[in-house]
Amino acid sequence: MNPANPARARRPALGTIVLLIVLLMLPNLLWLARPHDIVTWVQALVLPSCMLITLFALLGRRPWLACLLLAPFALLAPMEIYYVAQYHHPTSAEIIATIVATNPRETREYFGALLMPLALCLAAGLALACLAAWWSFRAGLRWRGRLRAAIVAIAIATPLATAVAGFAGARGTFAARAHAGAALLQTLADQVQPGYPFGVFQRLAEYRREWDAMRADAAKLDAFRFHAHRTGPQPHRRQVYVLVIGESSRRDHWQLFGYDRPTNPELSRIPNLVPIPHMLTSWPESIAAIPMILTRRKPDMAWDAPWPEASILRAMQEAGYQTWWISNQLAIGKFDSPVSMYAYEAEHVVWLNHASWTAGGSYDGDLVQPLRDALHDSDRDLFVVLHMMGSHEDYDYRYPPFFKRFRPTQSDPAREGSTIERARNSYDNTILYTDHVLAQIIGVLGKSGAVSALWFESDHGETLPTPTCNKQGHGLGARPEYQIPALVWYSDTYARAFPKRVATLRANADKRTLSADTFESLIDMAGITFPTHDESWSLFSPDWRYHTRLVNQTQHIDFDKAEFGKGCQIVLPDRDGGH
Repeated sequence: MNPANPARARRPALGTIVLLIVLLMLPNLLWLARPHDIVTWVQALVLPSCMLITLFALLGRRPWLACLLLAPFALLAPMEIYYVAQYHHPTSAEIIATIVATNPRETREYFGALLMPLALCLAAGLALACLAAWWSFRAGLRWRGRLRAAIVAIAIATPLATAVAGFAGARGTFAARAHAGAALLQTLADQVQPGYPFGVFQRLAEYRREWDAMRADAAKLDAFRFHAHRTGPQPHRRQVYVLVIGESSRRDHWQLFGYDRPTNPELSRIPNLVPIPHMLTSWPESIAAIPMILTRRKPDMAWDAPWPEASILRAMQEAGYQTWWISNQLAIGKFDSPVSMYAYEAEHVVWLNHASWTAGGSYDGDLVQPLRDALHDSDRDLFVVLHMMGSHEDYDYRYPPFFKRFRPTQSDPAREGSTIERARNSYDNTILYTDHVLAQIIGVLGKSGAVSALWFESDHGETLPTPTCNKQGHGLGARPEYQIPALVWYSDTYARAFPKRVATLRANADKRTLSADTFESLIDMAGITFPTHDESWSLFSPDWRYHTRLVNQTQHIDFDKAEFGKGCQIVLPDRDGGH
């Protein structure tokens, strides 16, 4: 760079530019602080640094303009640094959705005493970029010469050569080859997305695309009405009802349902708790299982078949309940958006997860304070949905260190314990933590003095490795993925106000039930009705009856007549052909 001004003006100009580049690269360097493969090094170090150099080369005659263009990223860099330091990976479109939906109080609660120092760091980042631009302009910096020309040429040639390579390597029509070239170019672009600062553009575009699609789906249900209303005498107290949706929790690892480990030490001591020991989900994936909890969709339907009705939130709101959706999952994504479209039927929506699926830190205990806030902020009757991360892989991300009771876990050194033992211990720690969080939630409801009840069930179960099965996760269609934990808790005031509901629930709790029973049961739990309310699906109704418990694997299968594979207990049709 050849300065037009004296050397004393050039030195601060170059110094502030270097500091600006260091600030912008710091999130990437923090990301690399842990061991990573070569692809991550390319994404975090090679591509961002090359693109920063390219930007200054392209604007070689006006480096001050490059500094100004980078100013928004310098402003946000401390936030990205904080995030990577906390969760050990970059932000994403899903995290941007959580941040956008966060209100000021949630921000204050999340950052606590760090809020003011972080705000000062944001201002300092912006000031550094502006200072670099000012000194560069004042010094008249210019970047000329062959090196700059070579960098610009390489920057132009690289994407062009990538597209040509994809085109030349493909076969078929011109259109097919052009598509192949574009696909290879997109693969190159995808490598930019995790890095800072240039990957932010793609994250924002993905967020906008996913968010708009999710809200468009939600808008399709705006006009639907149940015409729900309350029925029978109402207590002279506030009423609060809570639906807690668990995640990836299998029933046979709950102490409440006969497991030989103390995974439910707190719930086991709570009075007015009614376990539902034979509940099934019809789907082993959240994307299909949760809509069946929230709506009147039935098990014999394809998971992606259009469903014209709104969710339980709409019915509760029509009956006069203020509705809340408080989630420790993500607002958008391939598996999240189909659930979020129902979340936005609530009057108040809170997204808490800042860690995505791939890191610890956003624990389900974070749901408790927003529930307290909801109870405090309004004196109306409430219906609240709490959506957990529960026991979703990676298991060791789902609980704080204090709940690492069963050892060794999957995060311990590989030499400690077998694969089966480590998976079991990590998973059981997630159940132990879920037990604690549910006990806290029940404690908040009990102290509120309201007529209250809580319904908990997991969306689906989980397959764990065994001597005959090396699989882990869900979606396989194995027996434990359909057998879910479910329970109801009610306050003493609820028992006094609605003794018949409690007695009917207890009479039906031991029967062979389905997650498809949830909607109508919640309707009766809250004392609501509507013209097409079907009490044969309600555990709070004496008219409840058994419905064929269809589960979905490669086809609809009657679980109560099914056979189970010897290895991973895959659910199979009975020898007469199933359902």
